[in-house]
Amino acid sequence: MNWKAISLLVALALAALANPNAPLPPNATPPEFIGWLTNRPAVYTGFRSQSVNPTNGVVTLITNRVFDHYFPASLNHFVWTNFLARTNGRSTSLWRERSHPPGWPTNATAPTLAWNPNSLLWGMKGLTALSQCWEGEGYAGQVPITALTRRHGYTRGHGMAPEGVCTNWTGKKVWFLNARNQRVEATVARASVSLSRGDYTIFIFREDLPRGIEPLRVVDMIEVWARYPVCVGAPRPVCETEQVGHVNTGIPGFTVAAWKGGDSGSPDMLPLGNELVFYSGRSTAGPSAAMQADMDKLCALEHLDPRKYQLEWVDLSRFPSYLPR
Repeated sequence: MNWKAISLLVALALAALANPNAPLPPNATPPEFIGWLTNRPAVYTGFRSQSVNPTNGVVTLITNRVFDHYFPASLNHFVWTNFLARTNGRSTSLWRERSHPPGWPTNATAPTLAWNPNSLLWGMKGLTALSQCWEGEGYAGQVPITALTRRHGYTRGHGMAPEGVCTNWTGKKVWFLNARNQRVEATVARASVSLSRGDYTIFIFREDLPRGIEPLRVVDMIEVWARYPVCVGAPRPVCETEQVGHVNTGIPGFTVAAWKGGDSGSPDMLPLGNELVFYSGRSTAGPSAAMQADMDKLCALEHLDPRKYQLEWVDLSRFPSYLPR
């Protein structure tokens, strides 16, 4: 599927969303262009037609708007144009192989893993921060762990343990995969569960992840909503991984169910050009000062310098904000 076909598919889907009355009634006049309309960063074409009731002669005015483009300076424009450039022949499937040996994880044999080079996310910075599986996952792909520093992994808080530092998963193995399909094994030292200050669990590993694994940089969710707003009828790609091994973008042709039971804690990521940036978990909390404090506490317990393991924040200030002043 090429980008022109994707654009047409998106345009048709968005037009249907923008005009729930389409197609026009048989007795309606042809649509007439009435001008350009805007909704924050989105620009739409406006159309108008008239429908005459043959029984009583009542004239009904029908208006419609169809997304055309984003203002070039906006984050929406930056994300959308870069997303379109990645869609040619790509798939939502992340893994070429992700299988467990018989009796896993009791037999302590590592899984068989391989990236799908045809994936929509293949080659993006931060992709290797997504762990394919770990020994505490239950059903395959559930409670996924995402690397946010070379020593820390993120997942959901609810259903894990009471709030606070714990050793429930000490010794559990977590597997990552670098871009060369070389398996990287990390071991959990301890964890910190948060429920009252945001729903998340932070793990600390016994060793640093190697350079072949790129932790995700992060951005505040409020910044994402301010500078990357939802505009009715306009495309807004995000990247939401889910337990089966696909990524949902919310764009026709690249959508999968990503809010199933067991998807909690899967990362929600902003596709910022050629980089994936973490801003939230599925039904769980995004990065925060509280999360960094928990990371620092875990570092202290492991006798590590916390200054070496800080969340790396992305600055979006070059893009306009659409929050009311």
